[in-house]
Amino acid sequence: MKEELSKIPDNYSEAKIILLFSGQAVKGSKGIKAKFLSNALRPFQELVKTQTALVRFGHVGKRGKTKHSVNSELYLTALPTGSFGVELSQIETSDMFAEQDVAEAIGNVVELINAATISNDAFEEIIEKTPVRNLNNLKAFLKEIDEEHSMLKIETGSTSIEISEEKIHQGFERVNAASNEDSEVFINGVLRGILLDSGKFEITDENGYKISGFISPDLSEETVIDYNLNFLNKQCTIHLKKSDTHFISGKERIAHELVEISEPQIKLKL
Repeated sequence: MKEELSKIPDNYSEAKIILLFSGQAVKGSKGIKAKFLSNALRPFQELVKTQTALVRFGHVGKRGKTKHSVNSELYLTALPTGSFGVELSQIETSDMFAEQDVAEAIGNVVELINAATISNDAFEEIIEKTPVRNLNNLKAFLKEIDEEHSMLKIETGSTSIEISEEKIHQGFERVNAASNEDSEVFINGVLRGILLDSGKFEITDENGYKISGFISPDLSEETVIDYNLNFLNKQCTIHLKKSDTHFISGKERIAHELVEISEPQIKLKL
């Protein structure tokens, strides 16, 4: 018990966030459109889910192997008024470490939203550290707020930011202009490592080229750890999702997501 308690971070925070809106989404301090709320919270929940998986992979390396992935489902626990909004919390957990992981993931999502509404440079910089699949969910979230001509105020245990209606519109235009093309690739190569501290992987293909990227959040912790144990520095076949993203600034980013690792495919000689 002492060992477990020693691992609790000093800056422990609750997995809770308040989102406040304005404009056509709300009617003063009386209420908020149910359809708007449903459409906006769906992609927000997916952002938190994806980020929680990456955070959890990192913490697995520090805490050892765990039996279950974190439940990142958020519940509507209050309806703050003033600027009308919602309070979302993770309440279905008995694991303080799981709550901390979701709290960290929420903080990362807030940073992503904020960066997208600041500038092209800030957005492109943070996307380098974010799975490409978050782009569509970020776009869907900002789109709903932009269409209602609303500002967004965010409050967590450690952060309070307010994004104006104008900045929300600029952020949506910025994310919307980022076109993305996905493809599935299978590479025969060598697994150089899966870094649990960052949720990233690195492989070397048959020609000696290094490829790195993020672990798919759809993979379980046990699967990722087994990949490291069974395929590290060995020949194998790696299934990747390749994403080519073009930004409004003209810059381009190619990213890879690890989907699966299997025994090497046998090439027949003719």
